[in-house]
Amino acid sequence: MLWDGIRRGVIDTIGSDHTAFTKAAKLDPTQTMVDKRMGISNLQDYPPMMFSEGVGKGRITLEQFVAVTSTNAAKIFGMHPRKGVIQVGSDADIAIWDPTMKKILKDEDELSNAKYSSYAGMDVTGFPKTTIRRGECTTTAGLSGRPAPDASFRAGSFNGRRFVRWAIEGEAHRAALAAGESFAE
Repeated sequence: MLWDGIRRGVIDTIGSDHTAFTKAAKLDPTQTMVDKRMGISNLQDYPPMMFSEGVGKGRITLEQFVAVTSTNAAKIFGMHPRKGVIQVGSDADIAIWDPTMKKILKDEDELSNAKYSSYAGMDVTGFPKTTIRRGECTTTAGLSGRPAPDASFRAGSFNGRRFVRWAIEGEAHRAALAAGESFAE
């Protein structure tokens, strides 16, 4: 039903009701309907699961995945084309995806303060490898799954084009992200 709705354009966006309550807090027997700890720890896991189960199994296209996880939300909230698209003049936060990276979801890999995954044990294929936020390389998953401690950001120019250059764990990488405008603030 989810995949059909995305394919037909009936489902515009996928979100998370993420909360960082620990297992102990979620299972606390003193909770009542008034103070029930709602939500689930899934912010880190749902995009790879959507990719693995949707794109990886041919249920939705890569373009539909991008639309429901990024572009459509930017449009709905009136932020497009400043957000939700990679183009000159846009302020893009970028996830560089490795569609072949395979992992088994584990509690110990969770970055959330919840420190557990409701999906622990699930095999998933396709993960963000690098995340760039406001021009800063913030995460290199797949190496350690933690923010890169020595990631650095420098904006520069090459042949009249602006580019973003970053270093991750000692290895310099360059990406030509846009002509004219840099994504740096």
